Amino acid sequence: MLSMLAKTILFSGALVFFALPSAADTPPVRSVDVYPRGARFVFRHLPTEDEFQFELPGAFIPESVRLLNPRGVTDLKVLGQARKGWVPPSLVSLRERIDAQGRSIDALNAQKTSLEQTRTMLNAIHPKEAEAKDLLSYIENAQNLRLRVENELAELAESLRTAHEELERLERELEERSPADADRFVRVSGRTTLREPLLFEAHTGAARWGLHYVMDLNSTTGAIDVRMIASAAQGTGLDYSGDVLFHSRRPADSVSPPALNPLRVALERKEDDRHRNFVLKDSQRAVNAPMMAAKEMEDAADLPEIESTLSNVTVRGRGTLEGDGSPADVALGELSLASTPVLVLIPEQRSEAWIVASMDSIPAPLMPGAAELMVDGRPSGRTRIPEYGLGQTQLPFGSVPRLTAKKVPLVESTGSSWLGGSGIFKGGYVLEITSGLDAEREVSVRDRLPIPVDERIKLEVKKMDPEPTERDAENRLTWKLSLKPGETRRILVEYSLTYPSGQNLEYR
Repeated sequence: MLSMLAKTILFSGALVFFALPSAADTPPVRSVDVYPRGARFVFRHLPTEDEFQFELPGAFIPESVRLLNPRGVTDLKVLGQARKGWVPPSLVSLRERIDAQGRSIDALNAQKTSLEQTRTMLNAIHPKEAEAKDLLSYIENAQNLRLRVENELAELAESLRTAHEELERLERELEERSPADADRFVRVSGRTTLREPLLFEAHTGAARWGLHYVMDLNSTTGAIDVRMIASAAQGTGLDYSGDVLFHSRRPADSVSPPALNPLRVALERKEDDRHRNFVLKDSQRAVNAPMMAAKEMEDAADLPEIESTLSNVTVRGRGTLEGDGSPADVALGELSLASTPVLVLIPEQRSEAWIVASMDSIPAPLMPGAAELMVDGRPSGRTRIPEYGLGQTQLPFGSVPRLTAKKVPLVESTGSSWLGGSGIFKGGYVLEITSGLDAEREVSVRDRLPIPVDERIKLEVKKMDPEPTERDAENRLTWKLSLKPGETRRILVEYSLTYPSGQNLEYR
């Protein structure tokens, strides 16, 4: 067993190893781009000699390492290699705590050994003949000493149990937080004729991020205060603090232009079934080619600083991403959107109204992400924001419990008019809208009429009171009504469907 002095010397040497730089140290990170899955790191290496060499953690893909300013550089080599015992910089402090805990356990074990030796010595000593008074005093002192030794051994046993549990916990934490490829590294070497910084990029799959919005709608003015937060994590083993560029999508590894192959047709040669099958299969491949190409492309493919291209939306933030994969929130900024609050009722779907923010345009494209919704400072729900451009946008902000509607079907009558050889369906409904709001508000009520998909089915609208404000080509109806507090409004719709006798109607 090593002495405590020897172990202290070894541990001091380990500290020196972590602290002193070497030619193979990882260069500092200059910038980080994070994609929904994966990240791009740019490293800045300053050569001090004609030959340079440094290492990157094994979480980086060797094939992705690329020199961004190759002027004056020759004999560049990038190799992935195995190694043991590497502790990423982000976990050095945890490794030191594990070593310190091990030293504490060694010290406790040394105390335990000393006390056990003392107990053995006490058990081995036999008093010589002595006066009764001296013998009684000796026995009393020996018993007290034995009792103290046993108590200290019991306390040490509990301390050792607790210390071992803490050591196991720290070792589990180190294992969980260590990069998946900690047993590998990427060695980069080469020659340079210049003494200027070299910029290298390297990609890793050990990173991710997702966008989170907090949106607060002012139901009176329509202003929407938006806070954008990036929830990100990276497990390369390298801590990073600084600017981070978050991307809505990762660049495609392979992009092919869309192609439409010519479709040829030939007369079938009946005497050659095999050839016929070949021709048909070849034609089918021609038909499917553009769809296959499209699928390949799809698979491949304070104010926040948002940039947008045809294929990517980016937003810049500043924060710290620890290299052990711990999740971190990075504030991306705030923006204000102007909207028109719209209260929408669709009684067929639910009784409560939706509150929707309608915008003719937005100042910056919205990236897809989760959103925590608030109305007038109070939580109203959660939703998923799709990717929006700069055009018209509608954002749902939850329900309005005090604005309700119900749909009451009219008494339906069905029958056959054999005089005309047709069946007749008489239908309709009443919509009842009730406002429990504090002020008069305009609401949009939406419903629909059936659409005949067969020319033998005829729809006839008997009555709509009041007439809808809008009726589109698919028979969707919209009424815009102004309701006062406590007011109830009714909408009546009656219609009939005529169809061939003996047939049944099917709604899709």
